[in-house]
This record gives sequence, structure tokens and C-alpha cells, in this order.
Amino acid sequence: MPRKPFAKQPSIGAKHRASGATLIFYYTRENRHSFNALAGALEKAGIPGLNLSFPETEKKLIAEIAKSLTARRITAAGFSFFTSQVPHMERLAAYLKNKFGDRLRLIAGGPHPSGAPKEVLKMGFDHVTAGDGEKTIIDLAQGLINRRRPDKKIIIPRKTEDLDSYPPFSLKWGKFGPIEITRGCPFGCSYCQTSYLFGCKPRHRSAANILSIVELMKSEELCDIRVVTPDAFAYGSKNGKEICPGKIEELLKGARKILKTEGRIFFGSFPSEVRPDHVTKETLDLTRRYADNKRLVIGAQSGSPKMLAAIRRGHTVEDIYNAVSLALRSGFGADVDFILGLPGERETDAEMTLRAMEDLVRLGARIHAHAFMPLPGTPFADRAPARLSERTVGRLRNLVARGHAFGQWEKQRKLAKKIHG
Repeated sequence: MPRKPFAKQPSIGAKHRASGATLIFYYTRENRHSFNALAGALEKAGIPGLNLSFPETEKKLIAEIAKSLTARRITAAGFSFFTSQVPHMERLAAYLKNKFGDRLRLIAGGPHPSGAPKEVLKMGFDHVTAGDGEKTIIDLAQGLINRRRPDKKIIIPRKTEDLDSYPPFSLKWGKFGPIEITRGCPFGCSYCQTSYLFGCKPRHRSAANILSIVELMKSEELCDIRVVTPDAFAYGSKNGKEICPGKIEELLKGARKILKTEGRIFFGSFPSEVRPDHVTKETLDLTRRYADNKRLVIGAQSGSPKMLAAIRRGHTVEDIYNAVSLALRSGFGADVDFILGLPGERETDAEMTLRAMEDLVRLGARIHAHAFMPLPGTPFADRAPARLSERTVGRLRNLVARGHAFGQWEKQRKLAKKIHG
């Protein structure tokens, strides 16, 4: 098995080597996984004269921009952000434009810019990228070196990417993190951006490619392996709906063979999750046999049959109970995601969800509580959150106070009100 899974491509734009350019990624904790992948794509492209920088704070970001402009380098700053980060990014973009003017190019990508590109342009960004970003960032970086601006303000890739074509992180710049093993989701849940940004046909990184990455990580003494995927137990499935235990075992068994006892594998835990209807004795046995995580993240979202149908989840309330029971009997802890305040949710629906939460807590699960936020590009983008009654809020706060629930649901409630007005 080769040590390096991605051969470096022939250098691009050698005749522009002397000019040079700086691309600065605002490398926040919330968004670093996206930049790891973009750095990996740029490393593979091998663009002479391109300098990358990864400041983690506003102060360092501003200093890096000033340093690059003082050196008379073409300079661009890249931002990836979620809807919850819009107020921060809008303020920061305005400050940077006021301070540095047109000498600095501002580029935005990620979930919120992909879903609301025109809105993000109005925030002060010069260009907005949507969807898969690997080919786009290479083209943008080459444009910086050539002192050429993109023709379009909103840049949408012509086709989706084959995940095997790009590494999930960068060895050159030392930006490592979880391995993205699947992109796209077939279910098209009304509140979630995944299907609408990356397509309904799941694209899986091949097991051979993933294992070569695991081998590379081990050679760098990075032996904790985590994955990014909409549903870990759907790995290898052609349609993302039927599970393929053989593909899961090929991946996990291969990774364990490489790591032996020197590393840990986390599968179906943060930053990923699993669907309730994909939690089976077989998927649990494979996870227990080869992986090291003691907890699973299970996406339930509602305890109301009506709401599960409204948000297109494609599973039942019974599936949620069965998944948690199976996980607990197999020796796993269970963190179960629920969303309150979904559009169209009535008090009776909220009551069903709270009852499900409390039932699952009695079984031994923890609740990861969320409040609905309208996300751009989704069917629920323009829908108002349902009002949560004082009784609902009180019961949820009680679960939190007793250590049975956690999450940013109160912050999300406030943000949702601001977003929807």
C-alpha cells in the first residue's frame, strides 16, 4: 500500500513564480474541517508562488492580511461559515473592507454562503463559492497568481467531485482532522442542507483510498481516526438507504489492521452520526469489534410521527426506540439528536418529542437538544420556527439541569428569531 495516497500534480503557472500571492484562511474551530480539505486540494495542485496562512483569531487574521499587503503580494482571505455565524462574519467583512479596501479580496464558502450566495455578496464579500470547493479553490488560487479575478461573483462547480481525487487534509501545511468518507445524502430532510448542497446521491471515498490515508496518518504518528459523513452506517451503500455491512467491515477491519493496537477508530460518533433505521445488530457488532468509541450519535430529530413525515426523515418513532435499545444492549452509550420548534410543530407534537426524550433518558441515553433554525437552500429556509411553550422549555431545561440533555438549543432559539425576524 502506498505511503502517500495522492500524487502531487505538475506545478501550475510556473511562469508566474516571481509574482506570488497569499491566500489566508480564517481557521476558526467551527470551520477548520472545510479548510483542511481545501488545503489538501491546493497541496495536490502544487501552485508555485502561493502562500497559505491559517490565522485562528481576528487579531491574527488582520495581522496576516497587513503583512501580505505590505509585501505587495496579491492577497485574498477565505471564510467558511454556518448560518449561526452570519452576524460575526458580516461585521468582520465590513471591518476588513473598510480597513483594506479593494487591495483585499474576500471569498466566502461553506454552508451558509452556498445556500444564500446573493445575501453573502451583500455582506461585502467579493466572491461566493457554492457546493464542492476543491476544484474551485484551485482555480481561485491560480487566478490570484495570474492576477486575474474570476468572471463571476457566484461560483458554482459544473460537476460534483470524486472524493478519491483529493486528500481530506494537508500534510504540507500540517492541517489534519477527520477523514470525509461520504458526501451527499438521499433523504433530503426539509431542515438540512446536506442533500441540497452536495446532492442526493451519496459519494463514498473508496476503502482503498481511506486506508492509504490511515497509513499516511499513522506514519505521521496521528493514530486517532475519525470520520465525517452524514451517516456512518450508510458507508458503501449505492443509494445511501440500504446498509452494506461488507463495505463497513472492509473499511474498519482494514483500518484496524494498519493501526493494530497503536491507535483508535471512532465510527458513528462525533463529528458524524447514524440514522436510527441503520442501527442493527450487525452494524453495532462491526463497530464494537473494530472501533474504539463507546458512544454513538443517533439522529432522531422528533418524537412525533407527523413531524417525522413533514421533515422527510424516512424513519419512524419506533425506529428511534429500537436503535437506542439495541445500542445500549450492545454496550454503547447513546447521544440522541432532537430538534424542537420545527415549522408546523404543535404543542401535541412537542409533547410527543419530550415524552420520547424522557423515555430514552430512562433507558440510559443522553439527549442532544437543538432548536430549529431556518437554513438557506432548504425547503424550510423561509419557514418560521414553531413557538415553544413555557412548559416545553421548562421540561427541556430540567433535563439539562439533571445532566440528561445538552446542546446549544437556547442560543439557536435566539438566532432563529433574529434570522426570521
